Formats: sequence, C-alpha cells, structure tokens
Amino acid sequence: MVKPALAATRAAAVLDYLSMRPGRPCTLTEIAGALRVSPASMLAVLAALADAGYLVRHRAHKTYVLGPAVVALGQAAMVQNPVVPAADRELQLLADEIDAQCAASVLMGDELVAVAVAGRTRRPGTWTRVGVRAPFVAPFGVPFAAFGTDSLRRAWRGPHDDGISAELDRALAVVRARGYAVNRDGEARERLGAALGSLGDDPANDRLRREVDSLIALHTEDFLVLNLDKVDSPRDIAHVTVPVFGPDDEVVMILTGGGFARPLGGAEVEAVADRLKASAEAIAFAAFGRVSATRETVRPDPDRVVPSSVKVLGREEHSDAPDAPAAGVRR
Repeated sequence: MVKPALAATRAAAVLDYLSMRPGRPCTLTEIAGALRVSPASMLAVLAALADAGYLVRHRAHKTYVLGPAVVALGQAAMVQNPVVPAADRELQLLADEIDAQCAASVLMGDELVAVAVAGRTRRPGTWTRVGVRAPFVAPFGVPFAAFGTDSLRRAWRGPHDDGISAELDRALAVVRARGYAVNRDGEARERLGAALGSLGDDPANDRLRREVDSLIALHTEDFLVLNLDKVDSPRDIAHVTVPVFGPDDEVVMILTGGGFARPLGGAEVEAVADRLKASAEAIAFAAFGRVSATRETVRPDPDRVVPSSVKVLGREEHSDAPDAPAAGVRR
C-alpha cells in the first residue's frame, strides 16, 4: 500500500475539520491543537490551502474559513455523485412526514460520513450533522454489511469472538430479509452519540477514540437483541436504517430516521421502515433514472403508511392539510 503524503493528509484533515463548522472561523492555534500538529507545520498547510483558494484568512482576526475553491469542488462532486443532491431534496420531505431527524450517509473507506441531514431529533444521543463520521463497525452502517461482500462483512464484524460474530451474521440475515435495521436507544447509545460528536470536534483525541470503542461494544449487544427478537411491545428506538441501491445493486447510501419522540411498537417501526424504503427508491430513481431491477419495489400500504407523521407515529391530533404526494413526488 502506498503511504500517503503527510502534507496531503494534513490538508485533508483541515478541510474535514472546517467542514464540520460551517460559518465558524477557526484560528491557527485551534486547528493545530485539534489535529495534534505543531503550529509551525500547520501554518504551512494553511498557507498553501489559502493560496489555492480552498481557505480564506481574515487579515485582522487571523482566522480561517472555507474558501470559494471548495464551492467549485462541491458543485463538481454533486454532478459526479447525483445521489447526494437527490437525498438532500428527499430528506426534508421524509423528516417532516415521520417527525424525526433523517440522515443520508455514505461509506468512505473505513468510515461512514453523513452527507445530508434534515429535521430535528427529540433525543440528544441521536443527533447528527453533515460531516459527522462514525467507524464502519458493528452496529453502524448495517445495510452496507448486510448487502455487501464477504470482505465488507468481515471488516464490519471486527475482532469479535466466534460467538458474537455468529450472532452478528444472524442479525445481518434478518436485516437482508426485511430490508431494514433497527438500533435501540438507551444510556449507552446517548453516551456514544455524545462521544462521536466530541470526536468530531477533537478528531485526534485518543481518549475519546478509546471511549467510542468501548461504547460501541456495549451498543452492539443492544443491536443484536433488537434485530434478532421481534419488536412487539413499544421500545425506545434510536434509529431505523434502510439501504439505497445503485444501478448495479450495490448499496451506495443508507437512510436513517431517528430521534423519535416516544417508544415505537412493531407496527410503527415497520411503518417508518416502509416510508424510509419509499424515499430510498425515490432517491435512486432521481439519481440513476431507475431503481434496482432485482430488488423488490416498495409499495407502502396507504392504510398503514401515509405521508403524515400524524398517522405514521400514531398521534391523536389530525391535520386539515390535504394529503401529501407519494414519496419523491412533488406537486
């Protein structure tokens, strides 16, 4: 494997760091401290990025923000990756209808990265924002592993003992059969969400990384319980996640709905999952002109899943607004 150039690695880390803070100027000291790089070395990286237009330096405050060259890169990236703008458009509709925060994430190497977020969460442990990264290990990014290659599943399982690995494989089979994954909320999940958020602010913090690793182990047990047992009685659900398939049947993105205001029963979980699947198909059609030819098309039962958070989550109140169009359709 080719060893990456140190300057290039640092430049990428700077852009990642600032992308997590849109509109917030950062000083040399702040950036260097967060990335664990000496100020002298970081100054050279920042100067090169500023000269190329990827950063703008405020002369009086001596702070840095992303520059106009990044906008050009982003526009080109949107053209090259049409699934991202398609998800960005669809997520707001989806979030309004299931009354939750919804996120679209892609797999980049050994990390999952949120590329579009809409709506608001009712639980702090499930909150996310564009640019947040999570390791691609159980129980994160389940659809990538469930519908992916054997090598991808091995990477996702990680260094678990044979007993846990077998249980994880069983859970992946369940996810493949029903087309969605469920993660349970709880203290471990809230602590994990907080630790991942803190790690985004301090990406080189080894203590935070060790904390994330230990909390992932606890959360994996919750994932197994929830995905190997049928959800009948209402439970605190952190996330429901579905895949977005590309034209070659590979998972190119995952959609997640989470931060629900109250526990969900089995029928409600399936209703939310069906709504997410419909949005996944709408995104695939908008991005690629068609949905996967070999995947079963989702046709939600209008009596169970309607485009309204009032009915999806079983609320008492009623809306006088006219029925919304089906997923991915705009009036």
